[in-house]
Amino acid sequence: MNFMRLIFFLVIFTESFIVSAQKIDKWQMSFLLQPELTFHKNQYSFRWEDTYTKNSFNIGFTSLLQYNLSNRIFFEGGFGYISRKLDCKVFVDHRLYPPPYTSSNLFGFVTNTVSQRIIQLPIGIGFYFLRGSKCSVFLKGNIISNFLLNVKYEDRYPAFKKNYWLGFSINSAAGVEYKLSKKAFLIGSISYSIVNTVANDPYLFSQDEKPISLPHTYLQLSTGIKINLE
Repeated sequence: MNFMRLIFFLVIFTESFIVSAQKIDKWQMSFLLQPELTFHKNQYSFRWEDTYTKNSFNIGFTSLLQYNLSNRIFFEGGFGYISRKLDCKVFVDHRLYPPPYTSSNLFGFVTNTVSQRIIQLPIGIGFYFLRGSKCSVFLKGNIISNFLLNVKYEDRYPAFKKNYWLGFSINSAAGVEYKLSKKAFLIGSISYSIVNTVANDPYLFSQDEKPISLPHTYLQLSTGIKINLE
């Protein structure tokens, strides 16, 4: 048993020595494509209709600036965009549409889709728990501020401007990097929104309240390239 402990200690010590001796590239930039499955309700308005969870496929992109505090710990922040469509039934108040689309005759119109275009501002912290000369594995968490640009409620009308903070997301992720060259890496990760707050939309209502929000979560794949900036 003592011999096994000694071997384990030597392995950990050797790895720590090698990692500490490696040069750290402090600044890195990632460019990522982000397909996702968005999980939402089938309907948000009807008191007596069955409600269940369904999903829709959406896609966005983001760029992240990464600062490596050490060979293990890193911080990141960036800018992203996603067009997120929810295939759900919900009441829309046409009286609030901007001219010339407003209508007093369609107070209780039901739409089957709501498409949101969102600017995302993520910040996060990560940890490399496996480091290799070619391949590394990491875990990270992000807080993402979501700014709603516009919403399209139905195909026959254009998207209407919103320009307000929709809410925030807290995501957990696991991923892998593969070194292509001294300057470039392939990177991929999968994340889930543990928390995703959504503000009320004044145009939307249910049989019980007005206005309402459209709460949802998402499972997101991020894949792309990362480059060293030094």
